[in-house]
Amino acid sequence: MVILGLVLVLLALLLGAALIMGTAAPETVGQDIDLHVLDAVTFTLDPLSLVIAGMVVMFLLWLGLVMIKTTLARNARLRRERKSAELADRERREREEAAAAEQARDEEGERQLEERRLAEERRRAGEATATRPLGAPAPGAPADPTRPVPRRGAADETTAIPREDSRPDGREPGGPGAAPHR
Repeated sequence: MVILGLVLVLLALLLGAALIMGTAAPETVGQDIDLHVLDAVTFTLDPLSLVIAGMVVMFLLWLGLVMIKTTLARNARLRRERKSAELADRERREREEAAAAEQARDEEGERQLEERRLAEERRRAGEATATRPLGAPAPGAPADPTRPVPRRGAADETTAIPREDSRPDGREPGGPGAAPHR
């Protein structure tokens, strides 16, 4: 393709040189060419000026086509790069999510293993891991929930509420050996 391009460039240069030399001949130098643009403007050019104007127009056409081609090629390259970057980013996010899910599964498995180990230790130590049914009294609790719970090792009288008419020595007022009431 590069060789074909070089051949076309050399051919264009040879044709341009031939046109310039042909219009510089003495029999064509005195002739003028009238150009009418939209019937409003008229240009009068000699043949050499007309050939040079044609070359300038062709160069501008070529330059415009090259700019269009390079811009389209650059935009296509940028699109490909953006798509590949998005694909790489999506794959990275999927790998991170998979790693996070794997880590969560590992942590859950470790937590379950720890719970099993603790349950086994409790079972070996004789601790009861079962819970009592709702509404069932706790072991050692009175059947009546409004009664005070007795202290361990204390007699039942220690939890009883003392009456106002009793004395600290335990004798009833007005009983034998009591002082006369006035």
